[in-house]
Amino acid sequence: MKYIIVLGIQNSGSGAIHDYLASRGDCEAPFGPNEFRLCNDPTGLHNLYLNFYNNYSFQSSSNASFDFLNYTKRIQNFIVYPSRGIKKRLYNKNFYNLSKKFIEKVSKLKFYGRPEFSNFKISKFENFLLKFKKNRYSFFPIIIPVKKEKFLLEAKKYINKIIENNLKKKLNKNSKIILNQTINIFDPVESSKYFQNRKIIYVTRDPRDMFSSMKNNKASAAPWMNIDYFIQWYKYYFDNSEFKKRLKNKDILHVKFEDFVTNFTKENYRICKFLNINSDFKLKKENCFFDLSVSKKNLTKYEDYLSKNENDKIKNNLKKFLQR
Repeated sequence: MKYIIVLGIQNSGSGAIHDYLASRGDCEAPFGPNEFRLCNDPTGLHNLYLNFYNNYSFQSSSNASFDFLNYTKRIQNFIVYPSRGIKKRLYNKNFYNLSKKFIEKVSKLKFYGRPEFSNFKISKFENFLLKFKKNRYSFFPIIIPVKKEKFLLEAKKYINKIIENNLKKKLNKNSKIILNQTINIFDPVESSKYFQNRKIIYVTRDPRDMFSSMKNNKASAAPWMNIDYFIQWYKYYFDNSEFKKRLKNKDILHVKFEDFVTNFTKENYRICKFLNINSDFKLKKENCFFDLSVSKKNLTKYEDYLSKNENDKIKNNLKKFLQR
């Protein structure tokens, strides 16, 4: 079995590489073209691990497990649109039960109390209801975690069960699972240790096209509203030695979106060699998300959407990141 994780900066074009791999007949995408962010989100799996073992305190593990279960309970009903007019839940039924069982497996000791901070974790209505319960002073689960090795073992089993739950079948030694934006781009090796036999493809794109895409789509978590904000944001996160150092790993392949689109044959061979899969591929007849012609249309859109001032500022301030 192999996990293939595609990763990229916002509006980097990484979706095209993900869609290509997900549409191959020899690969499977349990979440379709959608992102699987369980490990990466601020109250997700990696945050849970860090609060269990790195952020060491009396209540850090209890608080993190409480937030993690609340988070998984909410995202179980998260709706996505695999195609126009069609909607479905991203996670199949039983996802939250799998999450609860996982927390039980990684808890060495569990009891209930009411630490001061927990009063701010519940709503006024929930607090009101507690007044009528016998054990109103013991509602918050306090846990002591298992050892790291046990956590990582159970985390891998948990991830595998989620994938099988969405695919509605068992994984086997030939399974190739494609996942999108699943891990922390700033710490890809550490945040991917919950996946057995994983490979990571990291995608970059010309910052002019990135900003153009953000601006055109009014990206909800990106600084598209001001070119100076964008440049400061880009430099802060991506122009530093620590970020670059963490991407230098034998299990990470860097792919430039522009190269993938303009020289697909060469880049496909390079990707397949890295993943140890056949470069002669067949696309699925159903659930095929990949269309290279659409990606080609997204090249150099900045020429149409950016002003001369915006274009010049990116060229002057982010010159070494330009790809064309």
